[in-house]
Amino acid sequence: MKVLQFVHTYGEKNGISLHVQNLVAAMPRGVECSVIAGSGAVLPLFSSLRFPFIELWRALCADFDVLHIHGYGNFYSFFGALVSLVRNKPLVWTVHGYPRIRGVRRIMYFVYRYLMAPLIFWRASRIISVSEDTTALLARETGKRIVCLPNGVDLALFKPRTPYTAAKCACFVGRLDPDKGAARLLECNSLPLLFIGPDEDGERERLRKKAAASGRKTEFLEVAYEKMPSAYGRCRYVVLPSKYEGFPLTLLEAVAMERPFVSTDVGQVKSTMQQLGLSTGRFILDGNVGKRLLSLEKQDLLKQMKAARKKLAAYSWESVAKKTAGIYLGAARRKLVIR
Repeated sequence: MKVLQFVHTYGEKNGISLHVQNLVAAMPRGVECSVIAGSGAVLPLFSSLRFPFIELWRALCADFDVLHIHGYGNFYSFFGALVSLVRNKPLVWTVHGYPRIRGVRRIMYFVYRYLMAPLIFWRASRIISVSEDTTALLARETGKRIVCLPNGVDLALFKPRTPYTAAKCACFVGRLDPDKGAARLLECNSLPLLFIGPDEDGERERLRKKAAASGRKTEFLEVAYEKMPSAYGRCRYVVLPSKYEGFPLTLLEAVAMERPFVSTDVGQVKSTMQQLGLSTGRFILDGNVGKRLLSLEKQDLLKQMKAARKKLAAYSWESVAKKTAGIYLGAARRKLVIR
């Protein structure tokens, strides 16, 4: 079976890109994946809104049995649905998080939701959500059954080399997007701050200025995916004060590296912590970041983090890819039955 991954981001330092990259690499025998990814012009304030000019033509001419699109709110998902219609091929759609957008950007969300998304809803043979918290909403919007299939983690790559107590920094890992809440890391004044990830619309410089104004010691890094374990090795705590998420890869990576992960109650975070035996009372953030980290400094978390890592086998990319391959097969068979 040939599967085309048509996606707005690939080979970049963000969750969807890494999800597709790892999913393709872990696919079982009999499933051949190709990727056509975004490189077009980007709209200001909307990093995911790239126009697939050349990529659209390539997709229309590609040889595939199933088309797989990723993300809610980008043009590649819309044009991928259009390709599936023109080529009369089954469409699988993975939603990595439901956008909760405020301000002027919400205008674009309404345009997308009511003028473009209905085509995706109609064409999708199978819809996957990486987070249970969006399944009910997606089911209402699409009128279809939603399959919840979480992200994965490469346990061979993400191995702890030192205990978290040997590290010094409170860290944010991910895109420096205002909605990710990276600025809230500045609430911590007891530890050096480390921001690991690519810039988004000048957020890095804004954070740098805020840190300088308050006399905070901060560092900014961008590293290749294969070097992320070394970056995590510098993290005493990984903090994600995000406004919305689906299933953050950083949660699984941090636990794989036995680093305490502190996050707002978004997406699949709380339920995954519970499945891994992590205390949500300790790690779910509902107040000041600095105060929460000071509280954790008084506790010994080594045993809890080691025990949580042992439970990550269920989140291996091989397991996720095998289940996704089954979804591809179901979509292809449904198409044959309809014919």
